[in-house]
Amino acid sequence: MADRQADETERSATGTNTRRTVLGAIGAAASVAAGLVTASDRGAARSAGGRDRTPRLTAHRGFADVYPENTVAAVEGAAQCGAERIEIDVQPTADGEIVVFHDERLDDLTDESGRVADASAETVCRAEVLDSGETVPTLREVLEAARPSVTMNVEFKAAGEYSWSTVAERTLEIASEFPGEFYVSSFETAALEAVRGVDPAVPIAKLFGANPAENLEIARELEAEAINPSLDVLDADLVATAREEGRDVNVYTIDSWREARRPIELNVDSLIADYPSVLEFGTDARSGFGRQR
Repeated sequence: MADRQADETERSATGTNTRRTVLGAIGAAASVAAGLVTASDRGAARSAGGRDRTPRLTAHRGFADVYPENTVAAVEGAAQCGAERIEIDVQPTADGEIVVFHDERLDDLTDESGRVADASAETVCRAEVLDSGETVPTLREVLEAARPSVTMNVEFKAAGEYSWSTVAERTLEIASEFPGEFYVSSFETAALEAVRGVDPAVPIAKLFGANPAENLEIARELEAEAINPSLDVLDADLVATAREEGRDVNVYTIDSWREARRPIELNVDSLIADYPSVLEFGTDARSGFGRQR
């Protein structure tokens, strides 16, 4: 099980309860500089048979190479840049607040130190991210800032001193208060199992960066709506198998238009990217991308 967890990385699905539906401070200046396609142009890129010509764009941590990652500013900026999905990482503080932060420790990304799991919400949420002036937000603050039209990929990163069931209960309770769509992804099989136990209607995605056969089997066992493999393990067989089983394929992490070309050719559902411009030259369908909602 430990080996499985170490192998897994991102995945996608959507929705929750009656509110969610399952779905197969640079801001505008950044989108102009990147030469992005506008939302109004995207309808031109649909293909026959209900498939997209190009994948949706997921902003990894809110386009982590453009904005201070996993912050309110990143979520707002990524939406302005045209992301149809935004990936964020969640974990609990010592007193049980669900915060949006990637690392186990605060040291590398903020002006605070120590484990998130050992710190109070007050300490974590005053930590400044990458000298940006932005602080670590709670999940509630991020979802308040998110546009309802943007699907949130909520990655369960760590459970701290809590059970995954407790993390799932608290996270899904918060997420259910907001409009829009979301799904849960995780490397941790136990985290996805906990989500299924709390609310089977919430879509889940298995993240992995190795052992695709083993992780596909986990996806089958959990009846996951999607798989989120790394670019390193992505190939035609993996995509074909996922398609045959009715699962979406969301690939991470795409850092350039060169890296985008192969997954686009394989017709994946989403590119999880650190930059908003990876689709600009990755395909000749530059008039748009995405699926009809």
